[in-house]
Amino acid sequence: MFGNPLFRARVPAAAVVMMFCMLLTAFPGVANAQEDEDGWVSDFEGLRHFSGMRCPDVVGGFLRSKVLGADSDRMAGCIYSGEDGMTAVLRQHLLGTGTVEARKYMMNFKAAGFREITLTGVAHSGISFVTRDWTQATQCETLWHYSGKKADYTLWLTYSLPGQETIIGPAVAAFTETLNRQN
Repeated sequence: MFGNPLFRARVPAAAVVMMFCMLLTAFPGVANAQEDEDGWVSDFEGLRHFSGMRCPDVVGGFLRSKVLGADSDRMAGCIYSGEDGMTAVLRQHLLGTGTVEARKYMMNFKAAGFREITLTGVAHSGISFVTRDWTQATQCETLWHYSGKKADYTLWLTYSLPGQETIIGPAVAAFTETLNRQN
């Protein structure tokens, strides 16, 4: 066995692999290269995107269910799942573009044939549409945009009326508090 040339060639290769693994553990930045490529790293309460935006694991009664990467006009974000199918999407945008993003949302929903509505309470300050009204509960979607010191943000919330109207205010308050901690 020791006379086999293949065995002798494998010993140095194994030593090189072992040395590489030791180097990865000696330099934590190198070991976390995969996380950096994915656009986020673990954070105390959840995760921090490459852009600096923090997405906690839990916001109010919502649990983070998906991480969103950047695309051509959005920097980062997360999807949160709430009570009875409620969904929230928190996104970060380039500074000064939140109003433009809200306008795009409004134009796209109108072009898709959804009916814009005016609601009361905290939903009154957002842009709201009815997206399903052929079931017992009417599904609504509302978008709020916020301007921060270093970036703009949007919060998109989908919910059913009647039934979830008492959850909207506390949900928006919890996400607003999360955004206030960004700056």
